[in-house]
Amino acid sequence: MTKSADQEHVSPSSSFPAYVFNGPAQVAIRTRTNDQPRYVDTRLSVWTWYDGGLPLKIDWSTLNLSPALKEIAKGFVAYALGKYAPTTAFKASGVFARLAESDISTKFPWAQQELITTIKSWWGFRESIIFFRTFYRWALYRGFLGFDKVTYLALKEIKTKNLDPYARIFLSQSGLELDEEIRLLQHIDRHIQTDDWSELQFNIMLHLGFELGPRAIQFHSLDVADFEVIEIDDLEKYYTLWLPMAKKVGQRRPERRPRKITTQLGNKIAKHISEIQCRFGSGCTPLFVSLTGDRLTVIEIGAGIKHELREAGIDKPNQVTMLLRHHLGQGLADQGTPADVIAELLGHNSTVPAQAYVTATPNIARIKEKALGKSPAFQRIMRSLLTGEVVQRRDTTPEREVRGVIDTQYIGDIGACALPIHTHCPYNPVYACYTCKKFHPFADGRHEQVREALQRETQRFIDTAEHAGDLSHNRPLAQHQATILAVSATIERCQQHKKDDADDAV
Repeated sequence: MTKSADQEHVSPSSSFPAYVFNGPAQVAIRTRTNDQPRYVDTRLSVWTWYDGGLPLKIDWSTLNLSPALKEIAKGFVAYALGKYAPTTAFKASGVFARLAESDISTKFPWAQQELITTIKSWWGFRESIIFFRTFYRWALYRGFLGFDKVTYLALKEIKTKNLDPYARIFLSQSGLELDEEIRLLQHIDRHIQTDDWSELQFNIMLHLGFELGPRAIQFHSLDVADFEVIEIDDLEKYYTLWLPMAKKVGQRRPERRPRKITTQLGNKIAKHISEIQCRFGSGCTPLFVSLTGDRLTVIEIGAGIKHELREAGIDKPNQVTMLLRHHLGQGLADQGTPADVIAELLGHNSTVPAQAYVTATPNIARIKEKALGKSPAFQRIMRSLLTGEVVQRRDTTPEREVRGVIDTQYIGDIGACALPIHTHCPYNPVYACYTCKKFHPFADGRHEQVREALQRETQRFIDTAEHAGDLSHNRPLAQHQATILAVSATIERCQQHKKDDADDAV
C-alpha cells in the first residue's frame, strides 16, 4: 500500500486532522528562458524562483502563521507555481505575508466574522483580496478542514478598490509629442563609436521599442536565435525578430511571433550579435547581455532605456518601455488601424486595450479640428451648427440651468437652456445640448467633466458591442463621437470667450 504525497495526521493541539504538505519535492515552473532554473525545491525553508532575471522568494520560517495554515499555504503556492506565470505565483504567495501581519495569523481555523473583518480591511489592496479568495476556494474544493462554503460566499461579496487597467490610456495621451518623437529619432540615428558595444546595445533597445513596443520582460527573453536574416542576394536582406509574447494565458513556454523590422535596425542587431559572440563566445545565447555576458535583468533593461530616453531629452516619470509601447499603440490607432490588428501587433489577449487606444483621445479628430479651425468659414459653420452664445453663470436664473446624468454621474453647471421655463425638452439633456442652438454654455462651465464622462461611456459601449459583434456599424458610438467633438469645440469657444473678456478688461 503506497503512501500519498499529501498526508493527514491528527494534530496534538487540535481535534481535527491537519493537512501536511509533503511534495512534490520539485515543482516545475513556467520559465521564459532556457538559462534560468526550471524547478522550485519545496524541501527548503526558502522557496526561490526567477523571472526577468530577478529572484522571487518566500521564506516560510519568517511567516508568523499557525502550523496547520502554513502547510495548507505551501500546498497552494506549489499549485500556483505550476499553474500561473512566475510573477503571478509570487503575487499569490504575497497574500500569506499579509496574513502573517494580521490579527488572525495564528488563529486558524478562523471565526467567520473575524476573517471577513480582516479581509475587508484590505480594501485598498485589490490583488491581496483576489488572491486570498482564490486560495480559500482552492482549499475549500479540496475539502480541507477550516474552510466552508458560507464563508467563501461572504468573501465573494467583499468589494475591492475599482481598477481600470486602461484608464491612463483612455483619459490621457500617454505617448510622445511630435517634438519628442523627432528628438527620439535623432538620438536613435546618431553615430556610435564601433568600440562602444554597450551603448550600441541600448540604442538597439530604444530603436526596437520604437518599432515594436515590447515590454521589458520581452526584451529580457529575447535570444540570439530569435533574430532571423533572409538574404535574397548580396544586396538585399530582410530581417525578422521572433518576439516572445509576454501575456499569453495558459502557455508553459512563451509563444514567439515573427515581427518584421527595418533594415537599419536589422543591420544594428546583426552587428551587435557578432560583437557579443566575439566577446563571450558562440555559446552566448541571450540577445541583450551585461558586461559579464549574463542576460540583462528587467531592472537593468529599464534603467538603460530610461537613460537613453533622458539623453534624447525625454523625461517622463514612471514610464519607460510602456511609454514607447503606448506611443506605438496610439500611433497605430491614429492612422486608422483596426483594434484587432493593434491587439495582434502588441500581443494583447483581447481587443479591449486596443479599443482604449482607438477611443482614448482621438488625435485624428483633433488634427482635423485644428486644421479646419484656422478657416473662418469653418468657424462660422461651427457657430451656426453648435450651441447658442456663450454666457456667464451669474446672468442666468437657476430655473434655466441644464443638469443631467452621463455614465451614472450627475453633472450640472454647464449652461442654460433658452426654452421657456418649465418647457419639457424632447431630447436627452446634456447629450443633445452641445449640438442645440437653444443651449447657452457657461464660459466657466464643467465641460471637461462632460467630455470625460462621455469618453468613459463610449468605452463601455465599445466593450458591449465587441461581445455582440456589432462594432463597425454602431450608431450610438458614432453619435457619442460626434457629441465629444461638439463638446471639444465648445470648450475651445469658452476658452476664447474668457480670453476676449480678459483682453477687453485690459
